[in-house]
Amino acid sequence: MRLKQGRRCMMAVLLIGALQTVQAYPASAQAPAQTGEVTFSPWDGGTTSDSVLTGRIKVELISVELPAGGMEFSVNPEETFGLSEPGAQIGSPGISIRNRSVVPVRLEISDVAAMEEGDVTFERPFSDQVEQSFQLKDRIAEVGAPGTAILALGLSGRTYRDEQEFEQYAIVPGRGGIFLTDIPAETGVELKVYGKVMPDFYGKYSFTVRPTLKISAVVAEPAD
Repeated sequence: MRLKQGRRCMMAVLLIGALQTVQAYPASAQAPAQTGEVTFSPWDGGTTSDSVLTGRIKVELISVELPAGGMEFSVNPEETFGLSEPGAQIGSPGISIRNRSVVPVRLEISDVAAMEEGDVTFERPFSDQVEQSFQLKDRIAEVGAPGTAILALGLSGRTYRDEQEFEQYAIVPGRGGIFLTDIPAETGVELKVYGKVMPDFYGKYSFTVRPTLKISAVVAEPAD
């Protein structure tokens, strides 16, 4: 995710990696059918025996359509972030994800890569009054100083009950295992970028964040 910002309007590019996993099951030969003896008198003409046939469907391929490349969106820090309008600051066109498989899949953020040298770029400061820095936070209460932000991915139209619910989806380097949603077979969802972003004290800056989406088959609970 690359963000370019000024005091009034910020432009951003969201870059998402993808990791697809398929639930693997141990290979085994089919057991022969169990047999039992049925006896009857030849004068009875015949008899009956109850039987149960169980079939197991094997899924060979998980197919999910994801956006390629980057997605631009704008950020206006003068708008008011709120749990009922978590996307008020962010003009995100939406991230469409479609499950083309015959089974449901689970979508989560498996990892947010650590920020490296060059991931944050500031414009030349006009004084040394305030140190330039950028930090992604995992708590809304920590976003207030220049260059601080909290960002999350969520379903389009999503609202949150409280700060703790929003914060569990925060995109922070080093964090993983962030559940997003289960997508039913042959259906799609749209994700939005939500968050609160503070401008830099000196004006424009840019930063890059690299979340990786993990896609896996939803394993059904065994029947009783």
